[in-house]
Amino acid sequence: MRIATTVGIEAPIERVWPLLDDDANLKLWMPDVLETTYPDGKPEGDPVGTRFVQRIREGGRVNSYQGEITAYAPQHLLVVRLGDERNFETDVVYRLSRQGPGTRLDYACDVRLKSWPARIMILIGGPMMRRIVNRHMASLKRVAEESCVS
Repeated sequence: MRIATTVGIEAPIERVWPLLDDDANLKLWMPDVLETTYPDGKPEGDPVGTRFVQRIREGGRVNSYQGEITAYAPQHLLVVRLGDERNFETDVVYRLSRQGPGTRLDYACDVRLKSWPARIMILIGGPMMRRIVNRHMASLKRVAEESCVS
């Protein structure tokens, strides 16, 4: 399953990028992300290959997902792979480009399902996932346009 959208943000890339690239800023527009930890330590240089664990509140539960940064070009591209061992794996792509004085964000999420229960759940939960993505993108846009991030 693929979810893709494009968002025009009336803020420069220099304001949008830190919202994607900094763990503390991520929580400003995705408040359900409770924590991101790095089992091997957070790298100082090129983060490609960096493994991480994200704890995310989903309804009344908190789930942990394994992740890895698979592509990275500062202020232009961030690709992360996120999933669990049994049910799914997803590649999330954030691609930024200048759009006048603002930013164009091309977002794509490709979900690969690993189990039959996950396939059944995606049939039921697919529309909900799209609503969550749309809510996150609207939140990112609002935070970037309204605030000064670190």
